[in-house]
Amino acid sequence: MKTFTLILGTFLTAAIVGHAQTIENCDTNRSSPPPGRYSWAAGAEVRVYLMTGMFTREQKETLLQAMKDWTNAVQRIGTGVRFTYAGETNDVATCRNCLTLSRREIFKTDRKHYAFFNPLEQDENGQLISAWIDFDYATTDPKALQGFMSHELGHGMGLWDCPSCKSRQTIMTSFPGINKNNGLIEPSPCDLEVVRRVYERRVGGNESLMSRRD
Repeated sequence: MKTFTLILGTFLTAAIVGHAQTIENCDTNRSSPPPGRYSWAAGAEVRVYLMTGMFTREQKETLLQAMKDWTNAVQRIGTGVRFTYAGETNDVATCRNCLTLSRREIFKTDRKHYAFFNPLEQDENGQLISAWIDFDYATTDPKALQGFMSHELGHGMGLWDCPSCKSRQTIMTSFPGINKNNGLIEPSPCDLEVVRRVYERRVGGNESLMSRRD
């Protein structure tokens, strides 16, 4: 098992380096976000659940599109992470590599936020084991919801907020309203460059990250 882990870690490190093209002019806090405090494991299949009855069919399709966009993007840079729809649930899923999408009133009690990424469980290395995302009940516009979903998935891929970043440079900038996107609905090239660096560092420098996969 240890030999397999080392081989798999080496393979994914090579994939991250070999499949990525370094993006120039990605300046932290200007055109790209800073790295976050956690991320899904390299190679993880993240199973995404929707809380029963909280999203319409159109909203569900929007959420699935954001998942598809992120999966396609991070596969190109070699992280191996993919997001798959796992159905509806009545409770927050606590299984390994599980992500639950839910709704609650956010803006009424926190005038600076419309959605939250919540790590449910993570290990000592910052590797996510399970998490959930809360969207405000009032976010109903499909494009706005897609933008919020892409932003929150970015947190799970190792990106932090960047309120000082220029408009349309990163999905991690602030949002102008509860039913408005921030100019993007999918990760930017600079977002992917930061993700590439996060995974290159974690996969290449910490064998234990690979040992936590299913």
